[in-house]
Amino acid sequence: MKRRRIQISALIILISVLSFVLGESFNKSKNSVDQALNRIASTGALDKSALERAAIEGMLRATGDRWSTYYDSNQTSEESQNLAGRYSGVGIWLRAGLGGGSEISSLKKVSVAKRSGLKVGDVIILVDGVDFSSASVNEVAAALRGKAGAVLKLSVLRKGVEKKYELVREEFQSNDVSSDQVKKNILYLRIEAFSENVVEDVKSELGQGNYQRGLILDLRDNPGGILSVATDFAALFLSKGAIVSYDLANRDRKTIQVKAPASINVPVAILINENTASSAEVVAGALQDRNRAVLVGSKTFGKGSVQESLKLANGSSIEITVGRLRTPSGRFIEKVGIKPDLRASEAQSLPKAIELISALSDISKPADQKSFPNSNVQSSGNDG
Repeated sequence: MKRRRIQISALIILISVLSFVLGESFNKSKNSVDQALNRIASTGALDKSALERAAIEGMLRATGDRWSTYYDSNQTSEESQNLAGRYSGVGIWLRAGLGGGSEISSLKKVSVAKRSGLKVGDVIILVDGVDFSSASVNEVAAALRGKAGAVLKLSVLRKGVEKKYELVREEFQSNDVSSDQVKKNILYLRIEAFSENVVEDVKSELGQGNYQRGLILDLRDNPGGILSVATDFAALFLSKGAIVSYDLANRDRKTIQVKAPASINVPVAILINENTASSAEVVAGALQDRNRAVLVGSKTFGKGSVQESLKLANGSSIEITVGRLRTPSGRFIEKVGIKPDLRASEAQSLPKAIELISALSDISKPADQKSFPNSNVQSSGNDG
């Protein structure tokens, strides 16, 4: 019996020692980020969720990439609504500024922001009296939102001069596609952003218009949107072949291609300017390289990186740049942009495009515009 007691005691001591060693090893194996997070949270200065956000945003800033960003769970839902074509607030699209902070990348055509006189390129400095001059895009976007009918006081910097606005927030669902019959057989198509329903909305507008002589696509001030929607749109005009490609970090190249014949074969002119960006540049570059459109206006913005979205365990998400976009001929878009075939001022872009389409249609056979089958595109599901 005594011997058995000694054995049991020895076993207990062994288990205790092992537990201590394993516990120490486990604590040492915890990474430094978790250790710092738990220690700071224990002081009560900030809760864990705020510290997690700060840590993630700090890691994204460390990449030096202005387009990589973090969305909390509420912002993730709101971003999805924006890409679906539903908007709240004052109708402003934002982008990261070159010197930090946020600037206006586009204005919804029917929005209070457009009516008030705000302009693309305006840098946000104050929202309701609070300094947002160095805030992230998501922080500024959250501050701009609010209940419909509430007044928003906004200060922006335009060419070094501060300008102040008072706007009344509104709620609306806006179609990002509109059209105008500029000539009897020439249709003008305006696309404000490549949100989820754009391709179907385009087909609807085409079904109601007459474009036997040609189409004018207006991508001016278009900030981009969903890359797969933009490539689906481009596929309406292209037959089998590349739309865009991008180089991954491991140097592999991913190419998005059209697999079906083009649905639309009429002459096309595309209006572009210095605020045509991202997915809109993909469309312009693809149709230019594939000789399916003539670009009219001024050089585009030059946002040629592609982001992939990752949803995190707490419902938040991050968008990380995974590659640089190339046009079908291999041209990079990032920091270079797409040059027009015909340079023109804002005022002259549309008249010149109409003249161009008229001339091109005189030497080409009017095309059939009766049917628009669904495009068959290898889609990446990424945002650009």
